[in-house]
Amino acid sequence: MSQKRRTRAEQVRLKRLLLIIWAVFLLLVLGVIVLLILNKDSLMEDLGMKKDTIYAENADPDINKLVSDYYAAYAACDQKALQSMVTDPSLFDDMSIVEKKADVVTAYNNLKIYTILGLKDGETVAYVLTNISIANVVSQPLDIIRPPLYIVKKGGKCLIDNSTLSTEILNYINSLDQKEDIVALMKLVREDQEKCLAEDETFRNFYDRLNQNGSSSGN
Repeated sequence: MSQKRRTRAEQVRLKRLLLIIWAVFLLLVLGVIVLLILNKDSLMEDLGMKKDTIYAENADPDINKLVSDYYAAYAACDQKALQSMVTDPSLFDDMSIVEKKADVVTAYNNLKIYTILGLKDGETVAYVLTNISIANVVSQPLDIIRPPLYIVKKGGKCLIDNSTLSTEILNYINSLDQKEDIVALMKLVREDQEKCLAEDETFRNFYDRLNQNGSSSGN
């Protein structure tokens, strides 16, 4: 009888041990799954994969050329070129605002264009990131064109809609601004500008003057 009791006791201990081992194993597996979920994006990047975004980067050659030509013309104050690339050329009849801005921002370099489908077929929202050259500033801080461009097709040609956009389109753009991918782009710009502020005294002086002028105009 004592032998049988020992055998049963050993069997119970063995079952308990197996249950403990399984419990530990399951906890380890669960921990690995949680870590994979939390670090999914970085793991995908390590494997050379990118997570899906709401935008396409530099994906449309026609839009890329339009935006690149537009900002080259803007920096050069090329009235005819600007008028040929927008839906309302008359808004460039007076070039004083463009000329005033071109005195400060002298060039737009390294353009990256992030496009999202617009509300209607043939319409596109374009978020443009660019390194800007500023008069008397050494660094070329990253900037994001605000508001984003709304691009339409007319006669098979891409044009920037520079008219007063409808409330529907403005609400759509505002909703895109809240998306994680767009917020990340804005964060990227902010971090680069903070780096330039910390490292480049000429940009710091420009930034301070800009804020002082903004405060004065606000008063």
